[in-house]
Amino acid sequence: MKLLFVTSTLGSGGAERVLSILANEFCKRGNKVEVIALTNKAKDYYALDKRIKYLHAGQECCSGLLSELRWFRRHVAELKPDCVIAFMEAVYEFVLIALFRTNIPVISSERKDPRTLGPLRKMLRWFLLPTAAAHVVQTKQIRDFYRKNIRDKTVVIYNPVDEKVWEFNPTEGGKSLPRIKRIVSVGRLYHQKNQQMLIKAFAKIAVKYEQYKLIIFGEGHLRKNLEQLIADLGLQGRVLLPGRSSNVIEEVAKSEIFCLSSNFEGMSNAMIEAICVGTPIVSTKVSGTDELIIDGKNGLLVEIGNIEKLAIALEELMANKALQSKLSKEEQAMSHLFRTSSVVDQWQKLIIKVIQNNNGIKK
Repeated sequence: MKLLFVTSTLGSGGAERVLSILANEFCKRGNKVEVIALTNKAKDYYALDKRIKYLHAGQECCSGLLSELRWFRRHVAELKPDCVIAFMEAVYEFVLIALFRTNIPVISSERKDPRTLGPLRKMLRWFLLPTAAAHVVQTKQIRDFYRKNIRDKTVVIYNPVDEKVWEFNPTEGGKSLPRIKRIVSVGRLYHQKNQQMLIKAFAKIAVKYEQYKLIIFGEGHLRKNLEQLIADLGLQGRVLLPGRSSNVIEEVAKSEIFCLSSNFEGMSNAMIEAICVGTPIVSTKVSGTDELIIDGKNGLLVEIGNIEKLAIALEELMANKALQSKLSKEEQAMSHLFRTSSVVDQWQKLIIKVIQNNNGIKK
């Protein structure tokens, strides 16, 4: 198959990570793969197989939306891919507009909770998504949100994890690292991730649990705001913002608690990695977590924005080693759901079906 993957960037985000994994795996399986990044706003973070052709649209054509749409349409017409896979809402909208009536099938992939979009973007999505050959989401809850004409072509596929997680999964033959007394969180320093909530919750219990630290891995435009909040709460040295880490999976694996404080998600890759390495999870009830996490069985859930309840849940885990052990075992028991080979198999099955339908082949 000849496949074209389209993204905004190959920066350090979760959607970009998943796209890079899929592109590399399909290349390894003998397919001809090309990747196009529509913007140059972020430095490339994820590596692609050397056999994959990789283009930045901004370097291939003049700036401006119309110019980019025309260039993309011409380029795809010359490439003649069997299928185009577009990640993230703004990207798949661009692709669906550019390839309107070209008879080239497009699989759109939603990476965030669509219920968080504004009215104009919702209207644009309702108009464009019916023209997609298939739509991929990360949770059943998101699939059920769509109208029937879109829901009928929507498929739920979980994110694959980085294969490195299995090095730290004892049930899969990996090593078990000693746990450090700390809470770890991973995510861009954006409003969506609501690290302010996490820092304020930690402040409520920091004096009682003076051996613990809070480590937040990630980078973003809220760094200065978060640094100021840490200073205002007198938590310098207790709450750390080390930025991005190339060893983030190991950092999660050796932490006692993983916390996700987001206001919304599609499906958190960092949370999935925490599941696979068995780090006990405390999370807000956002899309993805309330589908994978059963409160009290394999994690603890709190309401979005509830600082007091988050502090209570964190303290419950910090004070109860038996609960930590129980949650860890329950998490690792479900880790097989996120194996790369299994996830890529699901994508391959969908892509083949889309191509066959586009060519009028019924099986």
